[in-house]
Amino acid sequence: MKYLLIITILVAQLPLLTNAALAAGKPDVGKLYEAKTFGKLNYRLMSPIDLKDNTEMKYPLILSLHGAGGRGTKNIKNLRRWNGLLAEESLRRKYPCYVLAPQVVEGSWRMPKPWPNLKAEDFSPAWDKLRAQLIENKLSTQGNLDQVFNLIDQMVASGQVDADRVYVLGHSLGGFGTWTSLGWAPNRFAAAIPSAGGLFPPFDAKKFAHVPIWAFHGDRDTTVSTALTQEAFDKLKAVNGNMKYTVLKGVTHGADSHAFQYKGDSIKKGFITHYSSDKCDKTSDVWEWLFAQKRSQ
Repeated sequence: MKYLLIITILVAQLPLLTNAALAAGKPDVGKLYEAKTFGKLNYRLMSPIDLKDNTEMKYPLILSLHGAGGRGTKNIKNLRRWNGLLAEESLRRKYPCYVLAPQVVEGSWRMPKPWPNLKAEDFSPAWDKLRAQLIENKLSTQGNLDQVFNLIDQMVASGQVDADRVYVLGHSLGGFGTWTSLGWAPNRFAAAIPSAGGLFPPFDAKKFAHVPIWAFHGDRDTTVSTALTQEAFDKLKAVNGNMKYTVLKGVTHGADSHAFQYKGDSIKKGFITHYSSDKCDKTSDVWEWLFAQKRSQ
């Protein structure tokens, strides 16, 4: 419960995508994302638009991690506004893929085990809201990333998914989850897009320095400090990592509304992308960038 309260402070509620909220002509998100279960894991899955014509093809997969507002048991709130963007027919035809949107019941996106022992000096001031709980191991160990990873492995084994083109993204709690996924499984993903998240101190950035990452954060975010993404960027820059970091001037905790339809920087708006090294692919369109990435062998 303490962890639930802490994260609730950190995470703003995002609007739920329901059919009633979709404007005329928009895709029926609830229908396109089929409700499924895998053991105790509830999830939604959108299949490639041309799947019936290409049953032997292996497709990319996007793992979509919801924020705190998506937690629950009814397998509905895990569909967020970016899931609606991914359901647009034009994007689905240009980049056919699976989109997997699991739901965590409580806690956060993590493996169901305690954090390693940590000391106060392991944390920068950016972690003031969570430092004590992490040090004392008081945060909930509730999480189901192990189940999510097992599901992805099953889809890969069945021949549905291209193992070298599995991507992870999310906002807020899902942004933390995106970083955490890289921390627990540094060789699983071809690329990642964390929005308004942070890299927990136990994880070594050097272990996933090879993974292309494009992070977004609003510079006026008072829910999740921009300093957390800046800290992750600094760590990856120090190890010659492959990270792009787009600072969204004037944006509060709604970085996802810009991140998942980003077409390029704007000096006028103050949307500027920084690069950790010359390894970074400077493609300006977020989806073009994402689908160009393949897991390094």
